[in-house]
Amino acid sequence: MKLNEFYVAVDGNYEDAMERLQNEMFVGKFLRMLPRDSSMMLLEKAMADGRANDAFRAVHTLKGIAPNLSLAKLAAACSQLTEALRGADTIPQQARELLIPVRQEYARIRAALEELDA
Repeated sequence: MKLNEFYVAVDGNYEDAMERLQNEMFVGKFLRMLPRDSSMMLLEKAMADGRANDAFRAVHTLKGIAPNLSLAKLAAACSQLTEALRGADTIPQQARELLIPVRQEYARIRAALEELDA
């Protein structure tokens, strides 16, 4: 899969990514770094353990990474979860429900990354 096809597959914005990072080599390089970032793993663990503050920090980090890579659907899902966790001492039920689309988008991106040309 070519880079522009990757962005179509994940409902991202190829043109925005190219404008931001200037060339396909950089875009591809930073996309491939996403699975090595521990934010999703930390989010899952914090949510499972009921640590709202840690979950907030992890999803907030993902919320920052996603738009920089022009991954709009992941950014939107992370934004909603971030707001549900903001200022919470415990994990609200709404946040547990909003974790589902974050998981789905992250999994879709990971799967598409495996198809991305080397």
